Amino acid sequence: MFPGRTIGLTALLAVASLAPVRGDETAKDPTPGGDGPVGFLKDVAPILVQNCIACHNPKKSEGRYNMITFALLAKGGQQGEGITLEPGDPDASRFVELIRPDGSPRMPFKQDPLPPEEVATIERWVKEGAMYDGASPTEDWTAVLRKSTPVVIPESYPVAVPITALAFRPDNAEVAASGYHEINFWRVADGTLDRRLRGLAERVYEVAYSPDGRWMATASGDPGQLGAVKLWLAEPGGGKPVRDLLESGDCLFAVAFSPDGKQVAAAGADRAIRIWEVETGRGMTTIEDHADWIFDLAFSPDGKRIASASRDKTSKVFDVAKKESVATFPGHAQAVYTVAFSPDGKTVATGGEDNQVRVWDPDDDGKQVRTIGRFGGAVFKLQYTPDGKELVACSADKTVRVFDANGGPSRTLQGHADWIYTFAISSDGKTVASGSWDGEVRLWNLADGKPLRTILAAPGLKPASDAQASAE
Repeated sequence: MFPGRTIGLTALLAVASLAPVRGDETAKDPTPGGDGPVGFLKDVAPILVQNCIACHNPKKSEGRYNMITFALLAKGGQQGEGITLEPGDPDASRFVELIRPDGSPRMPFKQDPLPPEEVATIERWVKEGAMYDGASPTEDWTAVLRKSTPVVIPESYPVAVPITALAFRPDNAEVAASGYHEINFWRVADGTLDRRLRGLAERVYEVAYSPDGRWMATASGDPGQLGAVKLWLAEPGGGKPVRDLLESGDCLFAVAFSPDGKQVAAAGADRAIRIWEVETGRGMTTIEDHADWIFDLAFSPDGKRIASASRDKTSKVFDVAKKESVATFPGHAQAVYTVAFSPDGKTVATGGEDNQVRVWDPDDDGKQVRTIGRFGGAVFKLQYTPDGKELVACSADKTVRVFDANGGPSRTLQGHADWIYTFAISSDGKTVASGSWDGEVRLWNLADGKPLRTILAAPGLKPASDAQASAE
């Protein structure tokens, strides 16, 4: 999963060198004085995707402005001040007025102003008639743009991307790590890249294996545009999803298998928990009870309950069959990013933006049992060890901490130079893999906290030390 997203999603946009590229991108210059007309889908839509659609879509319509179709974009929102689009006259178009540096309120709201060249592109498009170059003004232009824009995944990464998802293969021979529109599989024994699995959305938020190792599920997305949950055959060589379980208009952050491997659950920005039957892909349950994004999910050991962590500052436990909340944990002061059931099912642990790990009794009206540790930053993920004796958590303070599950002494795994967003524990409980913002995956001996291996999880990119040695 990818918690800390209020900061993380914005910062990830800085990895501009890995952005999708249109095949005809350099054919025409859309700025004033360039050749050829400005097209909405070719030139304007990419600007709106990066800066506007996340706040003006069917799920979130700030100012009552939903621009998911061209017809709605032209109609405008609640302001009612002037004409939204006046073809041929940018100065009479409210849409143009708001994106200019002196717009009131200037858009994007409370963000950096659009670069002058992007404002000029939109102004020229309006001056040329503000035409829509798609099939229908009532179609979802973001979907059209996704299908028409080829994704270019570099064979060798020019920069590392944040590690937002990790999972050990059940035999512990490989660790799967998030990449750019892909998952990369790294050999635990020597840290080398084994293979790459493509066909995902830009950011992979979570990857999970079924207990028997037969299946792999992924949750990925492009903020404000797309969320996807896919089911894959996990054996090496399987390069196509067996089932596309869900596609939504915003990110899906969490995916989890039930303990018996017969069900898989997912959740994300649409605030709903969905559960499918793995063998058939049949939708079984939808639970809608949270008021904001859901970042994490965890099944109880018997599979009868599922716990969630949400940006609405709560964690909840639901009866899967009844689709009812059986416990709510309201103690966090800010977003809850992560949740885990203990292996005996008697406690639930949560962590989040308030830098705190809390332990709850799901059978005692959501009573808080204890707090564990105090981090120097947000707690992004936590998980019990397979034997239930320890609780592992990672944080923005660049550490992984291992706690006695009953509140005893802890130990700290240190070495990362950046925020640690995620980690995974091997099925035998011996090894921890942690992943950080700077693209690094570290393997640790869980028993004594000693480092085992460091992997720069960016295909083809050499660590700075190796590159310097080669130059010398």
